Amino acid sequence: MINRRPFMIGVVLALALPLNSGPAFAAGADDFIRDAGAKTFQSLAEDLTDEERALRFREILTQTFDLPTIARFTLGRYWRIASVEQRTEYVRLFEEFIVLAYSHRFKNLSGRTFTVRQSRRLNAGDQLVLSVIEVEKGRPPVRVNWRVRLRDSAYRVIDVVIEGVSMRVTQRDEFAAVIRRNGGKVEGLLDALRRKTGRN
Repeated sequence: MINRRPFMIGVVLALALPLNSGPAFAAGADDFIRDAGAKTFQSLAEDLTDEERALRFREILTQTFDLPTIARFTLGRYWRIASVEQRTEYVRLFEEFIVLAYSHRFKNLSGRTFTVRQSRRLNAGDQLVLSVIEVEKGRPPVRVNWRVRLRDSAYRVIDVVIEGVSMRVTQRDEFAAVIRRNGGKVEGLLDALRRKTGRN
């Protein structure tokens, strides 16, 4: 059975938070994360039906994250043995899985703040944006780092690291466990995702 804690466990929480008016940053990956959070809060803080919230969440998700890249990473070494048809279906089911599992978490956005601290370059294409989330008074802030990739003059998130734990690595490990329980066959994971998303 697939764990309902995919790499997005911290992503939607952080993006759903109102942004503090901190010091100005140079235009770049940090502004991309800041703007994505502002758009998410403004769009999803309204009183919406579950269906409306899911639709808006999907739109923001596809605009902010490089889902095909993340999906390929989370399939890990099994991507190489999957057929073209299986890969195509997997990417589609991966998006459905994320939307279904996490769009409802936008219902309560009060009392939380999100602050971008700084960013640093990891390589020629990737930057790590450092941020903290204030959840509630009396509790320490949560450190959330965003791995952002510049491709074709556009930034996209490819990973979220919460308190040192990579969400895409966590999801890859969980998916690999599902595949191993099904005799090493990618079809076993696809079947599980179809059931979770109602696509069977």
